[in-house]
Amino acid sequence: MPAASGATLTLVDSRPLAAGASLAPPPWPAGTRWRLDASGLRGPQPLACPQARQQILLLPAQGLFQGAWQADDAVRAQQQAAALGFSRPDTTTLRLECANGSFDLHRAAAERLLTALDGRVLVLRHRAAAGDAQAPVRELLLQHLSEQGSAFDAARVSRLHAWLAPSLSQAFRRWFARPPRPDEAPYLDGDPFTDTQEPPLSLTLGELARRGEQATQLVLVDVGAGRQHRLAYRLQRRDGAGWRITDIDYGDGVTLRQLMRKDMQP
Repeated sequence: MPAASGATLTLVDSRPLAAGASLAPPPWPAGTRWRLDASGLRGPQPLACPQARQQILLLPAQGLFQGAWQADDAVRAQQQAAALGFSRPDTTTLRLECANGSFDLHRAAAERLLTALDGRVLVLRHRAAAGDAQAPVRELLLQHLSEQGSAFDAARVSRLHAWLAPSLSQAFRRWFARPPRPDEAPYLDGDPFTDTQEPPLSLTLGELARRGEQATQLVLVDVGAGRQHRLAYRLQRRDGAGWRITDIDYGDGVTLRQLMRKDMQP
C-alpha cells in the first residue's frame, strides 16, 4: 500500500473467538495492512469501512466483539477477555460504522487493536502517522477514556504528552503547580478533554478541517439523557513533529488555555 497520512493497522496474528473452535485461516497473511484516517478504514475487503462514522466508547467484556460473550455472566466474560490481553473491566473501543457494516476495534494496548471477523479474532498492530491530523485527537481519547472516573492529575496528562503541543504540556505543568485555593473552585473543573464531570457515554469524531499547518477536529460528547455537547480540538503541525493538540474550544468563546490562565491569575 502506498504511503499515506493515516494510521497503519498491520495484521499480526489471528485466533478463534471461541476457544477450541476449528476455523479456516483468515483470507490474508500476517503483515497485511489497512489504513485508518478521518475518511475511514481502507484496505483488503471485507475489513474495510470507507466514509466511516467514528465513535469512541467504553465496552464491558460482555459487549466485546459485537456482544460475542453477552450470554455469559460478567465474571466468565471478563475471564475470556483477560485471556486475549484485555486488562481492564471496560475496554476502550473505536467503532467504525459505514455502508457495508460496523466494525469494533478494541484497544488492548497502546499499539494493539483487536477485532473479530467470521468467528476469528484479528490482532492488529496499530501505529499512528505524523501526517494524520486526526491522529492526536483519536489516540488521546482512546487512551484517556479508559482512565475516566479516576482523578485528573499531572500524571494522567503526562501520559498523554505525545499528542499535546509542548506549549500545552507546559501550560498544564504550570496549572498543576499553582498555589491551591481551598475556598474557590477552579475555572478548569472536571475533565478538560471531554468537558464532563462523569465519564461520557461516547465520543464521536466529527468533521476534520485542515488549513495549511493548522486543523480543527470536532468531537461530539454524549453525556446521556439525550444531552450532547461539542468540542473543537485545535491542532498545529510542526516540522519533524507531526500534528499536535494546541487548545480545545468549548464554545461561547471559552477555551482550555483561557480557563488555565484565569486559574493562574493572583
